[in-house]
Amino acid sequence: MDTQRCPTCGYDNLSRAIFCFRCGAPLDAPSAQGAVHPRRRPVEQKVRIIYADQVNSASGQTRSSPSLSDSVPLTCLRCGTRNTPSAVHCVTCEGALTQPETVSADTLIPFVGAVSVIGRVRTNNEDRVGLWARNGVILAMIADGMGGAVAGEEASRLALEAVQADFVGEARGSEELATLPDTEVTEKMRAAFRRANRAVMLRAAEHAQFQGMGTTLTLAFVRGGQVMVAHIGDSRAYLVPGNGARINQITDDHSFVEALLAAGHITPEQASTHPMRNVLYRALGQVEETEADLYVRALSAGDWLILCSDGLTRHVHAPEIEQCVRTSDSPAEAAQRLVALANERGGEDNISVVAILMERASDSPSVDDTAIGLYQVSAPPTDDDTAELPSAGEAPS
Repeated sequence: MDTQRCPTCGYDNLSRAIFCFRCGAPLDAPSAQGAVHPRRRPVEQKVRIIYADQVNSASGQTRSSPSLSDSVPLTCLRCGTRNTPSAVHCVTCEGALTQPETVSADTLIPFVGAVSVIGRVRTNNEDRVGLWARNGVILAMIADGMGGAVAGEEASRLALEAVQADFVGEARGSEELATLPDTEVTEKMRAAFRRANRAVMLRAAEHAQFQGMGTTLTLAFVRGGQVMVAHIGDSRAYLVPGNGARINQITDDHSFVEALLAAGHITPEQASTHPMRNVLYRALGQVEETEADLYVRALSAGDWLILCSDGLTRHVHAPEIEQCVRTSDSPAEAAQRLVALANERGGEDNISVVAILMERASDSPSVDDTAIGLYQVSAPPTDDDTAELPSAGEAPS
């Protein structure tokens, strides 16, 4: 598989990447050792990288409740900088993130929060969650890897890398996303799926330990009053209408049990305990040619969009998801509460949730415009290559 080695940290990126997936430096930057990329502004010394190990190394026990370290950073689609989830402007390029550059009272603004945890049974997290933003456009994804611990992590990481490589950077059209025609957006999403599938297939062909690996992928593109969702697998997207209507599942599960249920061969009660409920007939990495399902939904003020892996839906039913988000004050709180509830009920799998709330600018709570971005270390991290970010630690002076 063709790759590009980062001149700053040495990570092998997918060939279409503009910025390094590990350290964030441009891949055409001069070689540097232990240096911070020159376009990264200094930020406060006490800023810590959001991702951290989710297993307590001293006790070997997983946490039952999510914490700040389980939150997912918001990546700038223009320059690849990882910002704090509440950031309004990118700390590096100073571009607008979740809010458009021009805002009127009726402008719909997406507020976002995401959490991913190991759960209470697994020893590693095979889920990958991505959040990107630029000029009021939100791109969010969840991938749930399968094929064994190492292989599952590798497959979902490759899916995340492929999406990032296709969307992040001006050379990939980041500055056109706010006005790009819908047909071109959907084709761009489907192309990202095809490249992600090819990356998983090639990696499995090149390394025996990864044979048979695969991943789900659910990708949402939120812009103004609409969301476009591309989907393969059994991760899900839900819409909770702000007008009080019931929650509805946007995506269809590509599982054998879901097919049996749709055909009327089994009941919902039987489906919940069926021995093949986690077996998929469509996922990235299974066949060379695969296409994503596409869904389009209108969005209004007060609507919630929820993306989640099956680690949530195994324990938390749709009406409970609806109740939880309706009683939450923010997307970050909603995501944390949903993950905590799944953990309380056993946490049998990795649990990942993305929550997006649409609000009119005139009704939106005040946002901290000084939110700082995450410090990005360009020296090679000490953990394995499946990590998105280096281990948590203080930024140097």
